[in-house]
Amino acid sequence: MTMPWLIDTNILISSYDETQELHSSSYTLLEHVFSGHLLASIAHQNLLEFLAVVSNPKRVEHPLSPDEALEKIAIYAANFSLISPTARTFLRFVDLFARYPAIRERVFDLYLVATALDNGITQICTWDVKHLGAITDLTVKTPEEILRFLKK
Repeated sequence: MTMPWLIDTNILISSYDETQELHSSSYTLLEHVFSGHLLASIAHQNLLEFLAVVSNPKRVEHPLSPDEALEKIAIYAANFSLISPTARTFLRFVDLFARYPAIRERVFDLYLVATALDNGITQICTWDVKHLGAITDLTVKTPEEILRFLKK
C-alpha cells in the first residue's frame, strides 16, 4: 500500500480507549502506521475533532484531561503526515456538497474529504463506511479490511 490513507478521527478515538468495542483493530492499525508499515496522513481537522471528543465527558466514557489529549496529539503529529486545507479546498467542498445530497448533514466529513482530495489522498480508513462509502472519489475501508490486506 504505497498510496497514503487518511485516518479518520473515529479511528484515533477508538484506539485510545481500551473499553471501546473497536479498540483492538484501531490500535493495531495505528501500530502499523507508527512502525512504518502503513503510509497514513491525518488532517488538522482530525486533531481538533479528537481533542474536542476525548476531553469531553459528555462524549466519551473515559475522557482524557486536556494535557493527556494534547500528549496523544503530539504523538499523532510525529507519526503521521499532517495535511491542511488548500486555497481550493472550500470550492471542492462545495462541489462535494452539491454532488452528494444524501450526506449533506455530514458537513465536516465532506470538508475532511475535500481536504484529503486536495492533498492527493483518495483513500480513507474509517468506521463510517456507510456515509463516506457513497463518495465515488474515494476508496473507503475499515481498519479490519486494511489489516487483512497487510497480513497477506
